[in-house]
Amino acid sequence: MERYSELKTVSLSDFQSVVESEDVENFDLDTPARLVVTDFLYHKPLKLNPDVGVDEAIAAMRRAHVRSVLVANGEFRGIVTVADLESRKVLSLAASSGQARSDLAISDLMIPKSKLRGVPVNVIENASIGELLQTLKNEGQQHMLVVDPENHRIRGIISASDIARRLHVSVEINHRATSFRELVEVISSGRDVG
Repeated sequence: MERYSELKTVSLSDFQSVVESEDVENFDLDTPARLVVTDFLYHKPLKLNPDVGVDEAIAAMRRAHVRSVLVANGEFRGIVTVADLESRKVLSLAASSGQARSDLAISDLMIPKSKLRGVPVNVIENASIGELLQTLKNEGQQHMLVVDPENHRIRGIISASDIARRLHVSVEINHRATSFRELVEVISSGRDVG
């Protein structure tokens, strides 16, 4: 830090008001969807190897202040969220596989790419936040990946919690079971099926 100098500060005792700009966009359901996308061209995503342990992944997400992580070992494999890693599913999987919780890897709990859906970046350009929310609800997912179909790359991510923060509202996304096993897990965890 030696190469950086300290900035000059001033006392705030003479400052009475806060600047409020009419240029700051008020977000609503009709706001362009691109404004709530975390675009990986501008924000480096957190990526972890599939063999990373549950506790190590949770710690990495907390340090990065994110609620989801891309699982990749050179090639994109899936996504895992803090909610996945802190759910009863972890203990249930550990017990059923005869492993300790600390022995589980994020690959054991991730949503594999085969079960994920993405929204093409060109579709996002013409969509609204309301359309994004409807898509998240229909898919039963808290997160949706944005894809670049031309280059077959993951381009970004959309988060229901980010949208909720921008709109200053609560957003409920109910998990949608895609198999009988998931339906049993959803029912036993007390979540809504969607």
